Amino acid sequence: MESNTSLASQAPPDGLTLLTAAVQALAAEDLTRLPDAEAAQRVLRLRHLVDRLDGHWLRELAGVDGRGAAGAEDGTQAESTAGWLRGRLRAGRAQASGWVQTARALYRGPLGETGQALAAGAISPRHAAVLAAGTHDLPPATVAAAEPVLLDTARRLDPPTLRKVVGHLVAVANPDTAAAQTQRRHERRGLWASPTLEGMVAIDGLLEPEAGETLLTALEPLARPASAADDRSGGQRRADALTELARRALAGGRLPNRGGVRPQLVVTIELASLLAQQEGLPGGAGQWLGPLPAETARRLACDATLTRVLVTRHPTEATSSPHHPDLAGDPDPDPARDDGDGDPTGTLAARLRAALALLPAALGGPATQPLEVGRATRVVSPAQRTALVVRDGGCRFPGCDRPPSWCEAHHVRHWLHGGPTDLGNLVLLCCAHHRAVHEGGQRLHPPHRRPTAA
Repeated sequence: MESNTSLASQAPPDGLTLLTAAVQALAAEDLTRLPDAEAAQRVLRLRHLVDRLDGHWLRELAGVDGRGAAGAEDGTQAESTAGWLRGRLRAGRAQASGWVQTARALYRGPLGETGQALAAGAISPRHAAVLAAGTHDLPPATVAAAEPVLLDTARRLDPPTLRKVVGHLVAVANPDTAAAQTQRRHERRGLWASPTLEGMVAIDGLLEPEAGETLLTALEPLARPASAADDRSGGQRRADALTELARRALAGGRLPNRGGVRPQLVVTIELASLLAQQEGLPGGAGQWLGPLPAETARRLACDATLTRVLVTRHPTEATSSPHHPDLAGDPDPDPARDDGDGDPTGTLAARLRAALALLPAALGGPATQPLEVGRATRVVSPAQRTALVVRDGGCRFPGCDRPPSWCEAHHVRHWLHGGPTDLGNLVLLCCAHHRAVHEGGQRLHPPHRRPTAA
């Protein structure tokens, strides 16, 4: 009797305990011994089970959200379910809000059949999220009436295509709501570009459908892989394509003038930096962001319009202070003194002061007074450019077939080092390979009609 009583008192393991044991058992299996067919079948079955588990998770999330129990696991009450998910699961804002929106629509809203289909594995979580987001602004009665058609469509299409179809169906089901969505999208549009601490530019934004279609259509031919050996990611190819699109717009001269001058990339650099006469000198300064690397400025100088500006600098109050003795005319500090980091003050500090002396006044450098501005000189003439196009026919880097419109003229021996600006010293390189030659350290060897790289 005592034994039977003990068995009766043992509670069966709950679903989470069983699920945890099942996952641990899966992790312990030796997958290398599986036949190929079985391994492939397992991948499909596991994906199906994960989708169903996602549906169950959303159902439980809807329950916690409806009870206001977010945060109850540690005796607190979270201000919002989405905020609770962000904090506890380290989820992004959009992802957490999407989870909550989908859970509410499927298990507390008008998309009940969609929730059942997800739990049964008939559709994926992405399908369910598309339906929840696409019908969010419709009246619940309209959503309930349209759900059978939407759900049938979701069973046949992938999520990106479903998103397009839902947009059309929503416009048919409620034209007023569709018009309001269009206006809301129009008001939310924006593009933000901000420099990072690494000197890169972070771009974020929202475009209306028409603007997005226009941009993607313009980027697509420029973002294609250059060849089978192109190892750039999709994101890298789109970034390069956007840069190329902007470069072509500037080169085409069709943008509105600014101050009587057509827009163009302007980089100002010290002659000593351009000639690479010593290390530690600042790179080029653009008009919008932080410094460009000196080697980047040298690459741009291969095929650019150059203007020589002779200047004199007057130390400002900041640069002539005791903290900048070399600018005030004081002798260099005693190199025997150490700053505590193993570096004498006469090395690092002096290099920093020398760099500060070359900064523009806007960045705290000494005031600059131009003494002479020379005439702008085109390094590679239009006639030479035409001759290069005829001779090279495109990028001459080994294995590259990018057309001339993608290319820049490159001095095999830079004109800064005495290389002549004539056809014998020029070769067409696409932007990517021009960068590889300068910043990447690649080297071209003549003959230029069939150069080799090293």
